[in-house]
Amino acid sequence: MSRAAAVVTRSLRPEDAGEFLRFFDHERGAAFADNPEWAKCYCRYYHVPKAIRWASLSAPSNREAMEARIKVGEMEGLVAYEGAEVVGWVNAQARHKLPHCFARMGIAPTPLPCQPFEAAAIVCFVVSPSRRRRGIARALLRGALESLAARGFKLVDAFPFKSGDSQLDTDHFHGPLSLFLDAGFSVLGQDKRLTVVRKLLAGPA
Repeated sequence: MSRAAAVVTRSLRPEDAGEFLRFFDHERGAAFADNPEWAKCYCRYYHVPKAIRWASLSAPSNREAMEARIKVGEMEGLVAYEGAEVVGWVNAQARHKLPHCFARMGIAPTPLPCQPFEAAAIVCFVVSPSRRRRGIARALLRGALESLAARGFKLVDAFPFKSGDSQLDTDHFHGPLSLFLDAGFSVLGQDKRLTVVRKLLAGPA
């Protein structure tokens, strides 16, 4: 576990499915309380093939798919708690569990100096609107890096959007560039919409 103030982060477990789903629950959960247009996502977007039109998927179908994924241990990431309340989430996992993320982002897969199963990716941060700008994303990133390194991953890539001075939280759901640079990531490449950053991980001692 990793701590920041009163926040505790923990890797998502199958038994956490109910808490995860309540956090995201369409039109009721805290995750998208200020952004109802995204409320149906349940962090499934980057797990869906590009050939499937995202608009065709409903909130109940996304919820059911993610519940199944969590319960069999195929959904990875970290959950942030403040007391017993879920206040944040980061989708950080093995790259091979995100086979559609590059197509969804519209970029080529990043080149790897290691085996694909030794690489990880971070694609989404979600923090409750009332808890933003309190270091929760930093705590989630720190916890994710610790977890990935302990599991033997050699590197992790992330994809912050080029959102400039935008204060809209919807422009930063990949995490802002500064968050990653402060954590020791280096710029790997860029396209017109986003910057690709990478951090090499030392792995377990």
